[in-house]
Amino acid sequence: MKVIDMHIHVFPDDVVDDYIENYSQHSKLKAACRPTLPTLFEEYKDFDVLKYVILQEWESTKPFDSENLRFAAESDRYYTKCYFYTFNQWLGKIQKENDNLICFGGVHPDDPDYVAEFEKMENQYGLSGMKLVPCMQHFFLNDRRLFPVYEKAEASGMPILVHTGGDPIPGREVYGHPRDIDEVASTFPDLTIIMAHMGIPFFEETKEILKKHKNVFTDIAFSVVYDDVLSFSEQHDIDASFLTYEFWNETLSSLIKDFGYEKVLFGSDFPFIKPSRAIKAFLDLDISDDGKEMILWKNASELLKI
Repeated sequence: MKVIDMHIHVFPDDVVDDYIENYSQHSKLKAACRPTLPTLFEEYKDFDVLKYVILQEWESTKPFDSENLRFAAESDRYYTKCYFYTFNQWLGKIQKENDNLICFGGVHPDDPDYVAEFEKMENQYGLSGMKLVPCMQHFFLNDRRLFPVYEKAEASGMPILVHTGGDPIPGREVYGHPRDIDEVASTFPDLTIIMAHMGIPFFEETKEILKKHKNVFTDIAFSVVYDDVLSFSEQHDIDASFLTYEFWNETLSSLIKDFGYEKVLFGSDFPFIKPSRAIKAFLDLDISDDGKEMILWKNASELLKI
């Protein structure tokens, strides 16, 4: 079975365990796997993975000292201290060393050098895309400060993947609302935009954006595994009493059909979801075999020009 996983997180070896412990403490989101490349490859050993798409994401409540990290910005808006880093150079290194990796770097608009950092991502590190995490990093996707990098990404054909929907940190304001994509997609009509997590729980707004803009897609990362969605809801005191396995599968199947198979990409959200569980849950959905093949690898292959 061919697969392109569009939504993966791994971290540098010198900080991986301390970082994931810190992240889990304040997000209540536990890792199902150790977020390293060897673990990722082991988890996928029974599948024909064409490409692994590794995404930049870093947010902690304490500073880290690592040769692989560059400090970008910090915020006190919600946490005692919230430190944001970039490890774009490390992502470029692992992409160069592994032919089966496609790495997406990231910038933060509070970083005074964010435009220069984007240019390094593209020209020096050779990264293939950009990932933005507005909900945890406290900016809106239609923030005008980001428009210069959107313009550069559009000109170079670099896709961007953005977190949309609920915040992993409980009770926080949602920055990554799908509605913010509307202005960006309209202003940059040739910029490929991937809305992560189907914008959960804002599915109707996600559908409107997907139907309106030819350049916008979505991934199903995290959302596809019923047990994990239920566990996440319970940990964050979200009423999920109505959420049965049958209801969730019927809902997801219907949403994917409404979105259009050509608009949807497979993603596991490793290490928070075990890839084998994500694939099994996806294959259990009530969508056509052709649709499953498009979502598992064909759409991503076209989008990434593989």
